[in-house]
Amino acid sequence: MTNPIDNRDIFLRGKHVYLKALTRDDVIRSNWYGWFNDEELCKTLQQHYYPNTLESQLEFYQKNIAGSSSKIQLGICKTDNADILGVISLNNIDYINSKAEISAVIGEPSGRNINIFRESCVLICQHAFNTLNLNKVYGGSISKELAELMCKFLKGKMEGVIRSDIYKNGAYHDAHVYGILKEDFYA
Repeated sequence: MTNPIDNRDIFLRGKHVYLKALTRDDVIRSNWYGWFNDEELCKTLQQHYYPNTLESQLEFYQKNIAGSSSKIQLGICKTDNADILGVISLNNIDYINSKAEISAVIGEPSGRNINIFRESCVLICQHAFNTLNLNKVYGGSISKELAELMCKFLKGKMEGVIRSDIYKNGAYHDAHVYGILKEDFYA
């Protein structure tokens, strides 16, 4: 069953998706917490170390999203309904150095589409650069391919490798770090 759209929750609107302010009801109604119990989905994420529950996701929402000034986390929805397909964030917003870390996950299989992912990333970067007046958005992944894809989508550059940085699936993995500068994003 699809949820009706409440236009009051829409924060950023694109052609194929919109990014919505997350609510407590979204945590309860969606499968958000279940995504992080999906071993396959989490194979390149820093998730799936501990089981996730509805209660722990509600606690995360309350402590880390509601009213935070250093993090913006939004739900990713197709333009025709309010079902949350994934979440996208600007984390560690640093207004002194004018930068923030981007992270995203598309948890619902119906949303695992390159256009949905790309448009969500573009929308949040436009917000970072145009509204928050940030100069840089950066991120990283144990998947070199994903980091390179982010650079391609957002006109970023690979900035380096942090060797053996993340323990996942029984081994240490390099973190592939990328950065997107405002001037390059709009070039």
